[in-house]
Amino acid sequence: MPAGALQRAVELLHRLGEEPVQPTVAELAGAAGMPTSTAYRLLAELEALGLVARGPDRTVTLGTRLVALGRTAEAGLHERLVAPATAVMRELSQQVGESVILTVPCGLEAIVVHAVETERHSVRLSYPRFRRAPMHQGASGKVLAAYLEPAELSRLIQASGRPKLAGQLEQIRSAGFAYTAGELDPGAAAVAAPILDRRGRILAGLSIAGPEQRIVADVGRAAGAVVQAAQRIQRTQHG
Repeated sequence: MPAGALQRAVELLHRLGEEPVQPTVAELAGAAGMPTSTAYRLLAELEALGLVARGPDRTVTLGTRLVALGRTAEAGLHERLVAPATAVMRELSQQVGESVILTVPCGLEAIVVHAVETERHSVRLSYPRFRRAPMHQGASGKVLAAYLEPAELSRLIQASGRPKLAGQLEQIRSAGFAYTAGELDPGAAAVAAPILDRRGRILAGLSIAGPEQRIVADVGRAAGAVVQAAQRIQRTQHG
């Protein structure tokens, strides 16, 4: 499959994962912004690989092969990232008295792969595992976006429709952390720091999140704590 066709095929899979109901091929093609004939051809190849399934009513669903692939990916992610980060996340949550979340980039989204909720407050933020959010919104997403490769960064800025985003991400990269309030969830704020691999590429983001009034009270302290914790996790990744 040529590179351009592969990218379009991945876009179809991504759209299928977002659709709340099973779309027809024509509906899926429209959502992905491609000709129906192209979608038919790509879906036929994906179906042959077990990555999608087509029903008698012309609807399309994700294929069962993705279940096995997903479980393998989840197990690998847990071993190399979540397990080494868990103890650090618990310590950080106890230190600051807020929830701590670990996110990873997926396309133009940030996905929660682990969360530790604080036990200090009855009013706290809760983040379900595998929650997805646009990478250009919220500290947990923006800290990932700030370290994207140039091509992906350009794609994100274009998709977001926010030309000022480039400047915001540059400031985040310069500061070494991101802070947002009420941007993703009303009344909530977060401070996030990057976790980089050995080559300086973004691997994950670590965030402290809580009610806005509590986070705003001492952003500097929260930023220092999350940056230090992220660097501890980063060292485990570097061996």
